[in-house]
Amino acid sequence: MLLKSRDVAYLGVLLGLNQLFIILSSVIETNTIILMAAAALIVGVVVVEFGGKTGIIFYIASCILGFFLTFNKVEMFTYICFFGVYSIIKHYIETKTFNKYISYAMKIASFNISLLLIYFTVKLFISLPLQWWMILAAQILFIIYDYAFTIFINQYINSIKPRIGR
Repeated sequence: MLLKSRDVAYLGVLLGLNQLFIILSSVIETNTIILMAAAALIVGVVVVEFGGKTGIIFYIASCILGFFLTFNKVEMFTYICFFGVYSIIKHYIETKTFNKYISYAMKIASFNISLLLIYFTVKLFISLPLQWWMILAAQILFIIYDYAFTIFINQYINSIKPRIGR
C-alpha cells in the first residue's frame, strides 16, 4: 500500500475537507446531519479512489482527528458509529453482494445496528422515549440517504474523477 506523494497530498486535502465538515457540524447546529453526511461522502470518495483498505485507514484518521478537533463529542460519536463507517460498509456490501435485495437488506441491517448502538449509548446519559413512528421515519430517511449517496458517488465517478486526472 505504498502511496505516491501526489496521492498522500490528495488524501490530506480530503481529510482537511472532511474535518471542515465535522467541525462545521458542531458550530452550525441546524445543519448537523447534512454536514455529517457531507463528511461521510468524503470517505466515500477515498474508497472510490483508493479502495477499501485505504478508506478504512482514512476513516480511522478522520475519527481520531475529529474527536480532538470537534466541540461536540456526541455528534462525533454519531459520525463514528454511522456516517463515517457507512461509506466503507456500503462499498463492501455493494462489491461483494450481487443480489440487490440482499444488498438492501444488509445495508438496512447495518443501519439498524448503528442506530441501536447510538440509541443505547445516548440512553445512558439522557432519557429518550422511542416511538414506533420514529423508527419507521429513520428507516425511510436512511433509504433516501443511501439513494442520495449512490447518486453522489456515481456523479463523482462519471464527472469529477475524469477531470482530476489522478
